[in-house]
Amino acid sequence: MLLILAPQNAAKGSLDALEEAARALGEVLQHDELGHCVPALADKGVLLYGTDITQARIEAAVRAATLRAGEAGATLVLAFLGHGMAPPGRPELYLMGADAQPEMMSTAVNVGQLIVQAAEHPGVNGVIGLVDTCHAAGAVPDVKALVAGVRGGRTRVSLLMASGAEQEAFGLTFSRQLADLVRRGIPGAGRQAGVSALREKLRHMITGQDVVSTEHDGDHLAVQGLWLAHNACYASSDRPGPGALGSEDLKVALETVGPSVAWPEPWSLAELDRLRHDIQTIKASGTGVGPLALLHRAVHVVDGLRVCIATQSFLTSWAGRKLTTQRLRRALPALAADVYALVPDTTGTALLTDLLELLVLRAPRFGDSRTALLTKYVAALGADAGLDLSAPEVTAWADACGARIELNDAQEDLARGMAAQRLRLVVSLHATVADEWPESLSLWLLDGGTVRERAEVACAPTQAAIEAKLGEAMRWGRSHARLRQAPLKHVDVAVPTALILRWKPEETDFGVRLGVNHDVVVRWSMRLNPPAHLWWINDHARAGLEKMTDCAAGAPVDWLAEHDASPPQDLAERLRAGRYTRAVAFAQRPAHLRQVMELLLAYVPVVLWPDSNHRLSPNEQSLLDLLWDHLPTQLAEAYRQRWQGGCATSSDRLADLRSVWHDIEWLDFCSWFDSHDAVHGSVT
Repeated sequence: MLLILAPQNAAKGSLDALEEAARALGEVLQHDELGHCVPALADKGVLLYGTDITQARIEAAVRAATLRAGEAGATLVLAFLGHGMAPPGRPELYLMGADAQPEMMSTAVNVGQLIVQAAEHPGVNGVIGLVDTCHAAGAVPDVKALVAGVRGGRTRVSLLMASGAEQEAFGLTFSRQLADLVRRGIPGAGRQAGVSALREKLRHMITGQDVVSTEHDGDHLAVQGLWLAHNACYASSDRPGPGALGSEDLKVALETVGPSVAWPEPWSLAELDRLRHDIQTIKASGTGVGPLALLHRAVHVVDGLRVCIATQSFLTSWAGRKLTTQRLRRALPALAADVYALVPDTTGTALLTDLLELLVLRAPRFGDSRTALLTKYVAALGADAGLDLSAPEVTAWADACGARIELNDAQEDLARGMAAQRLRLVVSLHATVADEWPESLSLWLLDGGTVRERAEVACAPTQAAIEAKLGEAMRWGRSHARLRQAPLKHVDVAVPTALILRWKPEETDFGVRLGVNHDVVVRWSMRLNPPAHLWWINDHARAGLEKMTDCAAGAPVDWLAEHDASPPQDLAERLRAGRYTRAVAFAQRPAHLRQVMELLLAYVPVVLWPDSNHRLSPNEQSLLDLLWDHLPTQLAEAYRQRWQGGCATSSDRLADLRSVWHDIEWLDFCSWFDSHDAVHGSVT
């Protein structure tokens, strides 16, 4: 969230100059490339300036921006431009709004207090403050207020200020030079520029006033440092280099070593070997600026980046023609929720760089092998691309990274996973009559996508009877699975519309809940054999799934509000016109979900909705962006974790979601019903 405040006091300076500097700063900071900074106030944009910006308006604007940043889990960037005053003998900055009176502090805005209040707000990821006023360094808040408070000290604040607490600031030079610096970028500073990097450059650009910075980080759970802008130099460079995480970790490592070790240019294994040697020499001599443990960490970072470079070179050579953005994302192994939050929105080669650094530098936990997740990723990429994992070049890469055993483990895990996906049991309740429970279940066992066994099971039309027969169906499926010497892990339950909102098949209890040992996915039974007037629905769903694969980042989901689904006839018209073809999700369960469900299931391949009246917050909605490539299996895992009372994680909130899910595998099975075998009841 970005908010620029530039009030003009009638007794001070030029409004034109203030507006020009504020707009220059806003232009570079609200650029799309900024990532986690977006307009804070929809009605006024990111800039509030002029002779009508009073003390009350400034404080209200900051509160509104803070509220929105907290709801979105975003970093809040606050820029204060204009005229500042400080009480005699006290280094406290007060921003003068249009109604401020000289020497009357009660009529001006206490900047430090506003920053503390914003940082203390629940959900705010951190506060970055830019201050271009006289006495700017007086904006530094009371550290005691940051280390205590309602968040128990888990606050983060970075401030970049134009002048010392007792200094004047001239001509808004700070804002203009900062805007120019962000626009041009900083060579060697990595993908993102933080307060420290900007401060060092600005000190060489601005004379007559001291550029001051301060950084406070009390959040030990934060997964990434605060940064202000993408580094234009990095983005415009044609040479390969580290990604965001690699740049950040290497910068910290080099600060530990000291100024005698240069940034590796060009980015290569040879340069990293040179850097490693230099660090080891300094470590042995005891002349580093940081403790020995941090010097050891610096070597660890350099070694990790060497693995990343070697792996990227290997993958582009071995699998280059088959590497796509979707495949890179799809192959990611299961990660902790806080690590998923670091998965970037980049695409192509930049995404490969970012993901390798994520897996090597950030994902491993204490005591874990650095290359275990990396080798799982490489194995998954190769398997998905249909490549030979026993090829000599794969072994050579693993040996070069010291990961031969990890590669063996990854291949074993991959083989077990593929075996678990081989068999699928389909249980259908499509024989329902008049919106009640059916009098029979239809069963199919698929082996590698081909129907191998089928059966019909008669039952009484009650939920209890159906669930009892579902237990028998599982026993039937398991007996055939044993004959085929393969595990039965995946169960598809095809449910008619009338029962989808009333029944959770994974909770079927036959001594143990069905979902404890099986990944249960709810399907819509109408797709098995659509009536004549719905002959087109499976082809339409295939087209929707193809569009979903074009989504390079985030979840291919259209979020619908209550008014989007009401009245149903308007929704029906939009669906007929092709308005919604991807997945559709509701942040809040609509009052008339039954009527809406009947419409959506015919048109979209995936529908998700809250299990109760709980409204999904923006942070909870973003879970779909992070975990989409692991759904619907991750939904089944979330249900298990909720039942078993495991450690609460971000992904645990998936347990609040219900879904009806159709993928290509399911549509292929539905196509079988058009075949000769389905019509004549034969199996192969």
